[in-house]
Amino acid sequence: MNQAEYRNQRVREVLLTSGKVLGPTEIARRIDEDWCKQYGVSSSSTILPILRRIGAMRHPGGLYSLEKPK
Repeated sequence: MNQAEYRNQRVREVLLTSGKVLGPTEIARRIDEDWCKQYGVSSSSTILPILRRIGAMRHPGGLYSLEKPK
């Protein structure tokens, strides 16, 4: 698994197990790995491209969800 696939999978896992819509910063906090942070702080800018890449649904307020695969 390459780096992009790994990151996609981690974001999918967080969205599917959360049971609710989440913002990108909260997703980064829950993953809590160095690649989700800028200057040691969880960052939405590292998560947003992944959300777009995996086809996450955007909701009002900048929140995202992912439907479980059928």
